[in-house]
Amino acid sequence: MKKINGFIVLCSILILWGCGTSVKVTDAWQADDIDEAREEQYLVIARVDDQVGRQRFEQEISTRLRAGGIKAVESYKQYPSLNILIQLTDEEIDKWVAGIQNEGFNGIVLTVIKDASKETRTSTSGVGVGVGYYPGYYDGYGYFGDYFGSIYSPYGYSGAYVPVSQRTYTSETYHLESVVYDLERERNKQLIAAVTVDITDPKSAAEVAPKYADKVFAQFE
Repeated sequence: MKKINGFIVLCSILILWGCGTSVKVTDAWQADDIDEAREEQYLVIARVDDQVGRQRFEQEISTRLRAGGIKAVESYKQYPSLNILIQLTDEEIDKWVAGIQNEGFNGIVLTVIKDASKETRTSTSGVGVGVGYYPGYYDGYGYFGDYFGSIYSPYGYSGAYVPVSQRTYTSETYHLESVVYDLERERNKQLIAAVTVDITDPKSAAEVAPKYADKVFAQFE
């Protein structure tokens, strides 16, 4: 399993024939009472290992939430020295969560890169990607700390690169996930929304981040 650099994931330029960037929701879930959480103040975290990509996604998600009347702050602004990539113990996560609550944050919007895949396509064919695991998949992640502690380094994929030829091209799809936690709720019932999005052949973070932010905000509607 190979580590993906976050800059490549979010900012690489892919010059491909017959393809364009696609931002597609593959699955989504929200709690029935999510409206009750609209008044919380959310810390927005994009857990990628490139600072430029992290900032762009946090900016776009926070801006979109604020435009919709939801209080949101980018983690890189609030905690510029925070290393969001290291693995923490359960005790360290609990301490960190208690700390941000003491500073007025009672919600978290966390975005991670779950996986990436490559496939060779022709200009007339393609394979869709989809999953269907909500909400059962999250039975063990009702508490923010359980989810956060399980995906500290989600940058891996397998597969071989196939160079572009006259008839085929290599298409790359990145599987991103955003989860929303209301820290004011009972410990194992804090998860209030989750959305999985496939981004195919991204040209830049500047292009895809606003579209992705719209998908995240839709979970509050």
